[in-house]
Amino acid sequence: MDLSQAVDLYLKTKRSFGFALVQVGVELGSLVRYAQKIGHTGGLTTLAAQWAQQPQQCTSGYRTVRLNMVRRLAEFWRAYEPEIEIPAPDSFGPAYQRRAVHIYSAQERGALWEAAGQLGRLHPLRASTFRALVGLLDCTGLRIGEALKLSDTDIDWSTGVLRIHQAKNGHTRLVPVQPSTLAALRRYRFVRNKAIGSGVAPRFFVTFRGKPLGYFGVSTAFRKLCRGLGWTQPPVPRLHDFRHTFAVRTLLGWYRSGEPVGPKLWTLSTYLGHRHLADTYWYLTAVPELMQQCQQRFATAQTWASRGRGHE
Repeated sequence: MDLSQAVDLYLKTKRSFGFALVQVGVELGSLVRYAQKIGHTGGLTTLAAQWAQQPQQCTSGYRTVRLNMVRRLAEFWRAYEPEIEIPAPDSFGPAYQRRAVHIYSAQERGALWEAAGQLGRLHPLRASTFRALVGLLDCTGLRIGEALKLSDTDIDWSTGVLRIHQAKNGHTRLVPVQPSTLAALRRYRFVRNKAIGSGVAPRFFVTFRGKPLGYFGVSTAFRKLCRGLGWTQPPVPRLHDFRHTFAVRTLLGWYRSGEPVGPKLWTLSTYLGHRHLADTYWYLTAVPELMQQCQQRFATAQTWASRGRGHE
């Protein structure tokens, strides 16, 4: 089995288990073309190291991501050909470093809401769509891609539950929302149908021409509003930071009310659609105020323990 056949079999097998592997397919296809271009006949380790550094201006993190793709391919391939080399891990350093997050204050969310009204100068639906979308992100912590894929049929208007399809890692989950959030979605649907007609819309969030709202358009409008508000200092706000803000607000609310946070982390992790609980635990160390709350809770527990009292 040559490299091209191994890549095809690997992708076919993984996708049969529900993995999309869109970017992985693109990258491994590039690996095959690179090997053919240079006429490579040696081991996989040498090829992987050379290919991972293409183009030369790419970051060390991106090189490690590419190298790890080849490692997973090699581990799969070894089941068929035990002599296949497996490249060493992290030869170029860590694959990923979390960037600092921006936690929106109530004042910032209000300022963004007001600024979004500017988007309605060309067509009123633009402002209504952006406000409804950002409001949903703020209230639920959905990923932007999940929100943009919503359709009317994904919203249970009687129970207030959203069905999230094709989420990260291909998962599907149910997300209950507050009655006020459901009412806001109803209001947007009324405005949308009045603007584009009451027929079935292709997506819940649409452009003023009735087309599905895309990430590029939303991202461009968001960055323009941020510049207008003077939000240019790092960490520069992103749409994804509404998800971080939701998680942090929820955790802080639990801490401040004295509730046992540990058991509730599973609930928050499931609601957010995290694949690993560690992704939820990360917030406890990533945000200074949450870290302070953890330290205070720990100090209280130590005090109680020293007095011979139980603690949560």
